Amino acid sequence: MHFYIAQGIGFIGMIVAFISFQKNDRRKFLWLQAIACMIFAAHFIFLGAFTGMIMNFAAIPRNLIFVRKHGGKQQILWTAVFVAAFVILGIFTWKNEFSLFPIFAMSCSTVVYSLRSPRFIRFLTLPVAALWLTYNIISLSIAGALTESFCVCSILIAIVRFDILRKKEVGAESISAPDSNTII
Repeated sequence: MHFYIAQGIGFIGMIVAFISFQKNDRRKFLWLQAIACMIFAAHFIFLGAFTGMIMNFAAIPRNLIFVRKHGGKQQILWTAVFVAAFVILGIFTWKNEFSLFPIFAMSCSTVVYSLRSPRFIRFLTLPVAALWLTYNIISLSIAGALTESFCVCSILIAIVRFDILRKKEVGAESISAPDSNTII
């Protein structure tokens, strides 16, 4: 029964995670990611995957702090604090070598989420998704594996929408409409 409850909770987290990658606003993205982390922490509790659970719990305050704090020495300090926290918490919840996957994933995503640009966040989140996908498969997290698969698709859609198509639109506008400083 726990397995089915876990998967149901995970599917809710999947929906929230998918929506988060369609946000082109860093703050909204991080808020939704914090909510998804809360849901996935509960998901991993039911699966008995405690490294995944604790990594998600620790990511909630990270995301909320990163919503408010950005730039400068404070950002570097918070990034270092959370990377250290993920490593330490990972040691305490160590099950086997596969515990390294969520530890590395959350450490990498902490560095990625400290960036300002949603574009860089999207591109650099792809390797993080691969680490989580592997851990989810090993932990029998159907919802988690599907989430990472869908997140990769969502990230790729967002890259096309925000980074490729908008870039072409901006390029086309600059070609078709001379700016006010152009002498004709």
